[in-house]
Amino acid sequence: MNLYARYVGWVYLKSFLIIFLALELFYVGIDLLTNLKDLPSSANLQLLYVGLTMLTATSYVMPISLVFAIIVAHINMVRSNELISFYALGVSKNALILPPFFISLCVTIIYVGLNCTPFAYAYEFQKNIANATFGKSTTDTFLKFEGKFIYIKELNLLEKTANDLRIFDINGTNLVSTAFAKSADFQDNRWLLKDMNVTYLPSNLELGAKGLEVQNISRSQGLKGFTPKSIQSANTSERTSFSIPDVLDFIFTFKDEGVELDGAKSVFYTLAIAPFFAPFLVLILYYHLPVTGRFFNLAFATFVFVVSTLVVWGLLFVLGKFSQNSVILPELGIVLPVFGLMLYALYLLKTHR
Repeated sequence: MNLYARYVGWVYLKSFLIIFLALELFYVGIDLLTNLKDLPSSANLQLLYVGLTMLTATSYVMPISLVFAIIVAHINMVRSNELISFYALGVSKNALILPPFFISLCVTIIYVGLNCTPFAYAYEFQKNIANATFGKSTTDTFLKFEGKFIYIKELNLLEKTANDLRIFDINGTNLVSTAFAKSADFQDNRWLLKDMNVTYLPSNLELGAKGLEVQNISRSQGLKGFTPKSIQSANTSERTSFSIPDVLDFIFTFKDEGVELDGAKSVFYTLAIAPFFAPFLVLILYYHLPVTGRFFNLAFATFVFVVSTLVVWGLLFVLGKFSQNSVILPELGIVLPVFGLMLYALYLLKTHR
């Protein structure tokens, strides 16, 4: 790697780390002041709450820190005449932005990868500590899965158990059978139903024909792929957060069941696609930032670009919320703006070749 690339990359990375840490501490401080009365008395839980709050803040702080870092690093290099010196030595404009761009891209990819882990549930864990709702169960869930209507009285997500299940098998408009199970355990991607009572309705409803058939089954396996997390997520009142694998599992589980999926798609796009607006915005701002401070008020320019960044971030955030509430299609509210930023960034990169 060239010496100038290492230097510029280090300046950008240092700026990012300082801004990221500052915004993290600011977020945690405001959250603690707001929720101080709700914190548990246990010191261990308080420390855990602070740690989870920092993880929660990452989803808001990380993208904006990547963009602020290029503004700070660029303005500092302009003030010290380093930027114009690089250009005078023959370093192209594109070559100078590639190290910060790749650093921001790598950080964003790592963040998206973390969203495939329990890291994505940091906000949910944080609120559970504040509300003292550890191991909270989901109650009174009624869903459709593989042509069956399923009622679950109580679902324990942590233990992957359920109590009082009722399964109604429907063929068109005809009720084929009903099954009642006292409890069930989720094992090997399917439910192990216990103490089942199954009633089969006759297809020929005529006098003298075969009547009801009742079976008592101690154990039976069924409902393959009907995961506890998907059940909880489908319950709108319980829906809090997703990881990328869980939201994909939810989408593929209920894609043919008539369940509204715009909210789940919006969450997926928010976790996997929306963060990439930051690297592309880094490119766009770089090509519009002043090259020298001789003809510009650098303080005012910094203010303008910071406000512009906040406006873009705010618009993307609002569009994401509209998409989650099905006001607009998630593809239009989340994917299209990021794709537009990418095209404009690539256009600038090409024109400055």
